[in-house]
Amino acid sequence: MNTPKLKSSFIVKKIITFSLLVCKLFLIFFFLKFPRDVLFASRDGLMLWFNNVLPALLPFIVIINLLTSMGVVRTISAWASPIMKYVFKLPGAGGFAFITGIISGYPMGAKAIGDLWRSKEITTKEAQRLLTFCNNAGPLFIVGVVGVGLLGNQTAGYALWMGHVAAAIIMGLMTRGRGEQSRRNDSLRVIMHDMPNIGKVLGDAVKNAMDALVVVGGLIIFFAVVTRAVVMLVGDIPYIGVLAGMIEITGGVKMLSEGVVTPVSLGLIGGVIAFGGFSVHAQALHFTAGTGVKAGQYVLYKLANGIIAGAITWLLWSAT
Repeated sequence: MNTPKLKSSFIVKKIITFSLLVCKLFLIFFFLKFPRDVLFASRDGLMLWFNNVLPALLPFIVIINLLTSMGVVRTISAWASPIMKYVFKLPGAGGFAFITGIISGYPMGAKAIGDLWRSKEITTKEAQRLLTFCNNAGPLFIVGVVGVGLLGNQTAGYALWMGHVAAAIIMGLMTRGRGEQSRRNDSLRVIMHDMPNIGKVLGDAVKNAMDALVVVGGLIIFFAVVTRAVVMLVGDIPYIGVLAGMIEITGGVKMLSEGVVTPVSLGLIGGVIAFGGFSVHAQALHFTAGTGVKAGQYVLYKLANGIIAGAITWLLWSAT
């Protein structure tokens, strides 16, 4: 009865496997043919991680680890419970992931979701839904790096950030529905733990943060090389930054930021930022490994998120 469906699934898997093989062979050829470009791209990725990602994310990850170890997450979950339950139909613990993702930026929302699942605060279906709208770029990157640094226009940065947050909320509402919910009691209370050894807790928080950031750095360097290879392959085509941004967000946004800021260019930048790029997706899937979330569904929703954010940003900038 299910033979056609199974056959279709088998064909899709074969196509994906073959496509991945072609990509691997292309990258191997690129590494051997253009070692200088590989070196430069790797160096660019390393400096991006060292100068921007490491100092921006390390304090946030350490603080989140400390808050988790001290039981503060449960209190935040209780405060956020009414909004998360009645607006998004998710448990209050999801509020911690949403706040973390909006403030801290990629990939902290995904890390928070993975941590919540491992502590049994949320289920697999809830983790899948949260991942569609809680893993976002932070205001420091959108307003500071993109708006002020790349575009030289703080107002454009705020337009990007408002479109980004609005699109995330819309995605949360679009996926609102019949997913299972945890039967946890989210009544407001603070859970007190025995006084921990502050030195050990802080040391563990820093160690875990560095472990996570090493993975993030490796993925950024790898996808910086992939981006360079793809850009060299396709050549100088219109809006090449969109393609580059779908692989590695920062390089693509940098390309799109060159020239005069127009509603179209800002909309494309907003779309790329909201999509996140496959470098960010790899980071998100690393931090949610074992939760059972489906990578394909996550990427499709992020694509929809990017389209919505791009449209909202275009409308906002057109109205100014």
